[in-house]
Amino acid sequence: MTKLSVRRTVRAVAVTTAVLTAGLMLTACGGEEASDKAAPATPSGWKKLAGPTVSLAYPAGLTELGKAERGKLNDAAALRNEGDRPTVKVSIQSGFADASTGDDAASVGRALLMASTEVKSTKDADIKGAKDAKRIDFTYTGTGVPQSPPKGATVDGVVITGVDSEGRIYSVRIDAQEGKLSDADRTKIVDSIQVK
Repeated sequence: MTKLSVRRTVRAVAVTTAVLTAGLMLTACGGEEASDKAAPATPSGWKKLAGPTVSLAYPAGLTELGKAERGKLNDAAALRNEGDRPTVKVSIQSGFADASTGDDAASVGRALLMASTEVKSTKDADIKGAKDAKRIDFTYTGTGVPQSPPKGATVDGVVITGVDSEGRIYSVRIDAQEGKLSDADRTKIVDSIQVK
């Protein structure tokens, strides 16, 4: 093989590589745009709940709690009571632990849950504005202590967690006594979550 033919081969390989790389980059960019989740719509009759970097919609029948009622760890919370017992609660928290990735945030979330609940699964979550969000499904049995579900009641829950654009951990938690929140409404709450 002559020097000229070697140069031509190297040049051809370089051009082919550049074209393939550009094609992959365009495909990747197009894929990101195509998979970019549209802003969730608030279902009719629902209300908005917002924290510093997270917002969501919640169904009618829940009441947003004031600062004194929701506790100092919650940025925002909404609750439905029956008698003096909560049956459905949705809460938003942020900045309560150090985490730099969705996996870190999920580890913190599981650790916080495992003291009082049974963690059923952890998986990726497709949340508007969030990168690497995680979903943790859990369950527990009510203990009957004040301001908690009735003793013996089965409660199913979901935590959506991750790291926002400012690098702070966030968490959305939904607790619902069995039969008090439909699967469809739970899905709508999760689908309505937006992270800044």
